[in-house]
Amino acid sequence: MTTARFIYDKSENNADLFYATKFDAPDAYAYVEYRKKTYVLVSDLELDRARGAAQVSHVIPLRTYREKLAKTKKDVVLVDLFHAFFAELGVRTIVVPPSTPFSLVDALRKKKIRVESGGSPFFPARVQKTKQEWQTMINCQKAVFGAVKLTEETLRKSNIRGNRIWYRGAVLTSERLRSMVNVHLLEHGYMAKSPPIISSGVQACDPHEDGTGPLLPNTSIIVDIFPQSLATRFHGDATRTFCKGRASDALKKLYATVLKGQELGIKMVKAGVHGNKIHNAIHALFEKEGYKTGEIKGRMQGFFHGTGHSIGLEIHEEPARINASDYRLQAGNVMSVEPGLYYPEIGGVRIEDLVYVTKTGCEVLGRYPKKLEIR
Repeated sequence: MTTARFIYDKSENNADLFYATKFDAPDAYAYVEYRKKTYVLVSDLELDRARGAAQVSHVIPLRTYREKLAKTKKDVVLVDLFHAFFAELGVRTIVVPPSTPFSLVDALRKKKIRVESGGSPFFPARVQKTKQEWQTMINCQKAVFGAVKLTEETLRKSNIRGNRIWYRGAVLTSERLRSMVNVHLLEHGYMAKSPPIISSGVQACDPHEDGTGPLLPNTSIIVDIFPQSLATRFHGDATRTFCKGRASDALKKLYATVLKGQELGIKMVKAGVHGNKIHNAIHALFEKEGYKTGEIKGRMQGFFHGTGHSIGLEIHEEPARINASDYRLQAGNVMSVEPGLYYPEIGGVRIEDLVYVTKTGCEVLGRYPKKLEIR
């Protein structure tokens, strides 16, 4: 066998690299897997840390090959070091992640190394979480629900004056509540790489709108929090929809329908079930309740996103999905179940939890109440 698996990237950006090595570094380094042995090739800057933290067979300083090549070659570049290492092992073909820069692929091919593309994720085992990873993600959800609780308590302690929500002497805005959430997460060892979604009114009808300006009373406020653990790199993710004040009857019905859809989805999750079967069942339920999906009055309305995605070291992990695609759920998947309905004249509602897929059904990771109105 002359084929090796190869990654060159920054592990802070590459979940596959971190998964393989458990070594977090801001600078790029190389990982090689060949004949049941694993290697990282690092700069002198990261050498001592890698020796202590990288969970691989061998930690090799790139300097070793630079010094060897410098004796016979004037201008030694990075690809020369990789080529020398591969030659030493007898590697002629490498498999790389699809994200590998073409410039590196091209340079390796010019060195007569055959380069093939692997899949996404590069390590398929990432899709099915171990018991240890399952427990890690339960801890992530505890942190998320702690932040959700902060938002609910802040809204509860707030007062309504006219068309504004006031908290501690100032108007409560999306930005202000988001900052409070971010501080809370950092204090508990988590960080939101993307801003938590805290949006209200018409903004809450755009699922990926972060939210800006004053939060509005008597309408829906979507709170979607999805941070990453600074220690384990795993993510949590949950969404709740609140209404500070009195919800209209139309909003109450919308909320009850989304909750019913989520309960149906969670009930259907099981190893062997195709994600599109779950997604289509929720769509059918919404249609039956009178909630149509499509472009209405110049914008998308209804249920126009997927029901769920896989999550772990990345917030959206391939290829597991609960949507229109034909993915067959596997035991060990951790999936979000997050149906939503969005109508500007009523409001936007989304409810999300994570589930761990088993052979007999699923387990919800963590619990937090689902109640719309906050008086």
